[in-house]
This record gives sequence, C-alpha cells and structure tokens, in this order.
Amino acid sequence: MSSAELENIVSKYFTLTPTYEDENVLEYMVEELPGLTLDEAFSRVYDELVPRGYSIIMFSSKGMNFIRVSKKATQLKKPLTQFLTLFLATVVSVAVTGYFTIINYNSTAEELNKHFSAGVPLVEPFLGTLSFLVGVLTPLMCHELGHYIVSKRAGIPVTYPLPIPAPLISPVGTFGAFIRSHHPPKDLKRLALVGISGPLAGVTLSTALYIFSYLTSPRIPQAIALSALEADLISEIRVVPLITLIIENLMRTEGVVLLSPLAMAAWFLLLVHFANLLPIGQLDGGHVARSLTSVKTHSITSYVIIVISILASFIQPNLLWLGVFSVLAWLISGRNPHYGVANLNSRLELRDKWFFSLIYALLLVLTLPVVA
Repeated sequence: MSSAELENIVSKYFTLTPTYEDENVLEYMVEELPGLTLDEAFSRVYDELVPRGYSIIMFSSKGMNFIRVSKKATQLKKPLTQFLTLFLATVVSVAVTGYFTIINYNSTAEELNKHFSAGVPLVEPFLGTLSFLVGVLTPLMCHELGHYIVSKRAGIPVTYPLPIPAPLISPVGTFGAFIRSHHPPKDLKRLALVGISGPLAGVTLSTALYIFSYLTSPRIPQAIALSALEADLISEIRVVPLITLIIENLMRTEGVVLLSPLAMAAWFLLLVHFANLLPIGQLDGGHVARSLTSVKTHSITSYVIIVISILASFIQPNLLWLGVFSVLAWLISGRNPHYGVANLNSRLELRDKWFFSLIYALLLVLTLPVVA
C-alpha cells in the first residue's frame, strides 16, 4: 500500500497534519472528525490497518495527539506445519513423562502393599498414560486457546498456540505453549482481556482436574503413611496451591491421600499458573498489571516482585523455583518498558478496573503457593 493510500485510510477518521516521514513511518498530528471520539476514530483505523499487517500507535505530546503508521506491512506467518510438529512432539513428550511417572507410582504402591499391606490399587499403564496426557494438555491448550480466541476477536494478528515439549525435564512433559504477535492490542481493556483469558481458563480446568483426581486418589491409614514416610517410600508435599488446601478441607476424608499421577500433574499446573500470573514483564500477569497501572508503576512492581520472590526462596528453600523463575522471566521479557497497547492514550473505566482487578486477585490468591 502506498503512502497516499495509508493517508487516505487515516483521513477517513481524522483531520491530519503531517509532522514526520521517513522510509519506515508516517506521522501525523490528528484530530478526530465530528461524530467520533478520539478512541473510536483510532479503533476504526486500527481495525482497517492492523489486519493488513501495518503497525499503528497513537500518543500525546504537549497536549496534542499524534498517530504513527508503518509504511511497510508485515504479514504474520502462521505455519500450520510448525504447530502440528510441535503439538505432536508435545503429545509424545507428555505421554512419555506420564508413562514413567505412572511406573514410578506403581513401584511405590507395590512397596506399600508389600511392606504395609496398604491396599493401594495400581494404575494400568496405558489408561493411566492416556488420562495423564488428556489431563495435562487440556488445561494448557485451553489456556492458550483463551489467549488466541480473545486476540482474534480483538483484531490482533497472532500465530497458532505453539506447544513446548520437555520430555522428563518438566514434571508434566511440557513447558506450556506460547503465541506470537507482531502488534499490541488497541487499548488497555483488550490488553487486560488477552492477559486474563488464558489464566482464567487454565486455572478453572486445572482446579476441576485436581478435584476429580483428588477424589479418585487412594487413601491409606495414617499409621501406614507415617511408617512409609520413615522408610522414605513416600514424601510430604511441602508447597501447595491454596486452592488445593481449600479442596482438601472441604472434602476431608479418613486417612492420608496418596495423590495419583494425575493429581500431582494438576497440583503442578496450578503452581505454574501462579508463576505466570506474577506481574513481571510480558507474563500474563504482567499484561494484566500493565492494563491496571502505568508503564513506570508496572516496571517498579516487576522489580518489587522479583526481590520478594528471591527473598522468599532464601527464607523457604522449597520456594527456590519461584525465585529462579522470577529472575528468568525478567531477563527474557521484563528488562524493557511494557508500553502495552497501540493507543497510548487509552484508559480503563473504573468498573473495568474493578472487574479485572478482582479476577486477577482471585486467581493469584487461589494459586498462591502455601508452605504446608
């Protein structure tokens, strides 16, 4: 598209005063046309240009509004082959990890039955691996599909969710998935929706998975559990998501629950969601925090959370993973300011701030790691 054609599209919604041009961008001082608000006018330009691969931002300086448009379109590639390859590799990775997890679980159950007559049923390897595979991939892929669907509805070009296989390295055989985009959301409300949609879907399904797998996990008498602990056949879980404690208190039964491989996977997924909800950099929690605060406040919050995570890992060694993750998240995506959206003038309405704040706080609290 030529510079004149780009200018014609923008001029459908704004009066334009050229202020800058080079080989890459066009910049105009703008005023919205009668009958449109500034945000409405920008939204319409965004909807016309961004799906065609053009970048656009709006900002203010000295009380005047400016729009900057890229002169070259960048088409986001969505390689179906790459998605299918990574998805199949992740299926194999999770299945392999699940199989060996079940073999180890069965080995422990056999020792408990042999030495203590615990009566723990063994998990059939094929069906157990299949349930582990479905149980792990469903929350993770629905998490990414939440991002994908909301992004598409918001007019943001994104790739398919790209899973990350991690056979036997990760307790569930994967490091999750990610979605690439070459353009930010048009405003803060859409940034908040994109950020919160994945965790909301993932935490909900992981919680449902934990409830089901907790109820179907075997129970052993407390005396046998204590003897097995002394013999190092089993171990206590020292760090648990708060929601799992709530579930266990609501569904209290006699004896000690020996968590099944599926229950352990759900426990791990909930902790992963907490880490992803931290308000650091480009994490999902970072997107939500940025939608609720300024660029500067978001950056300061990121540093504060990293310091708290590191201190917590020193005070409680079982939280070492949290300190390491926080530092890595900052190194990968948090060193640069999170400008967040294409319309740098956008603001969240008060009711939207309360809505997203409450959902975000609820997800953080429910997945909060508690040292038991």
